[in-house]
Amino acid sequence: MLYKKYTIMMVLALFAVFPAIAQDTQKVVSSTTNYIEYLVLTVALLLVAAIWLLSSILILLSKKVVEIAKQNKTFTIILTILASGFVLPAFAQDATSTSADATAQAASSTAYYGGLSPVSFWTLSTVLVLELVVIFVLLYFIRNLWRILNPVPVPVAVRTTPSFTWLKTTWASLDKKFFTKAAPIEQEADIMLDHDYDGIKELDNALPPWWKYGFYITIFVAIFYFLKFEVWHTGMNPTEEYTTEMAEAKAETDAYLASMKENVDEKSVVMLDAAGIATGKVLFTKTCVACHSPNGGGGVGPNLTDNYAIHGATIQDIFKTIKYGYPDKGMQSWQSNFSPIEMQQLSSYIKSLVNTNVADGKAPQGDLIKEIDAAPVTDSTNVTTSSK
Repeated sequence: MLYKKYTIMMVLALFAVFPAIAQDTQKVVSSTTNYIEYLVLTVALLLVAAIWLLSSILILLSKKVVEIAKQNKTFTIILTILASGFVLPAFAQDATSTSADATAQAASSTAYYGGLSPVSFWTLSTVLVLELVVIFVLLYFIRNLWRILNPVPVPVAVRTTPSFTWLKTTWASLDKKFFTKAAPIEQEADIMLDHDYDGIKELDNALPPWWKYGFYITIFVAIFYFLKFEVWHTGMNPTEEYTTEMAEAKAETDAYLASMKENVDEKSVVMLDAAGIATGKVLFTKTCVACHSPNGGGGVGPNLTDNYAIHGATIQDIFKTIKYGYPDKGMQSWQSNFSPIEMQQLSSYIKSLVNTNVADGKAPQGDLIKEIDAAPVTDSTNVTTSSK
C-alpha cells in the first residue's frame, strides 16, 4: 500500500510538469524557437525521473527497515522515513508548478538570458537546484537505510603475545646465563637465608658469571706472567725496559735533529768541518767575488782576511750579515737566494778566512777583533768565538 501511494504521488508530480511545458512551447514557438529552454526543461524532466527512481529505491529499503523495526518494537525509524517520503512529492509539485508560471511569463519579457527571459531563467534555475537538493536528500536517506540493513562489522582486537626476534631471544638467554644468573622473584623464598638484620634479609644468589669468569682469567694471567718472567726469562725487567726505551728515545732524537739541519738560523748556526767549508768556498766563488775578490781581500766590499770587522766576526754575526744584509752599506740580503744550510756553509768559509791576511788585501775597516783561535775548525760542534 505504501509503495502504491508513493508511485501515485510521483506520477502526479510528473504530469504536473506537462501543462507548463505545453504552454511554454506554444507561446515560444509562436515567436521564436528557443532551444536552450527546451534543453533546460529536458534536464528538469530527467531529474524528475531520477527522483522517481530514487524514491522507489527508498521505498523498498523502507519496507525492510519497517520489518526490522516491528521486530525490535522501534517506531522512530518509521516516522522518520514517512516524514521524509511525504516531503518529496511536495518538492516535485512546487517545482513543476513554478516552472509552468515561469514559462508563461517568458513570452511577455523583452530581456533574454541566453534566449530566455529573466523570469524564465531564474525560475528554471531554481527548479533545477531544488531537484538536485531533493536528489541529495534521497541519497542521504538511502545511504542511512543501507547502513541500517548492512551494518559494518566492528573488528575485534585479538590479543596476541609479543613476538621476540632471534636477536632478543638470544640476548635474553645469554644475559640469564652469563651476566645475571639471579633467581626469579617467585623463587626467592627458596634461597632466603636465616640472616636477619633489622628486617633486612639476605638471598643466597650465585655470583654473576661475568665476575666469576673474570676472576678465573686473572688466575691464568698470573700463571703465565710467573712463567714468562721467572721461569722462561723471556720478558724484560724494569731496568732493562728503561735502558731499551732510552736507547729508542735517543735514536728518535738523532733522527729529528738530522731532519732539522735545514732549520738553521743566526742563533743555532755552528762552524762546519772541512767538507762544509769547501762547499762554502764554491758558493763564495759564484756569488761573492764581485765585491770581495776571489781570495777575499776585498774590493767594493771590505777585506775578509784581516782581523777587523764592521758588523762582528763570530759565525753568528757572519750568518746574520749574509741572511739579512745591510742595504745602506751595499750588502744585500741573501736569504731568498740561499737555503739556511747554504748560508751556514758560506759563513763557515768566510769565518775560515779571518786573519789569513792576503798580500793584496784592502785596507782594514771596522773594529779590531781578537781571535781566540784563528785556525779553521773541522768539528761542527766546536764553535770559534771572537770578540771585538
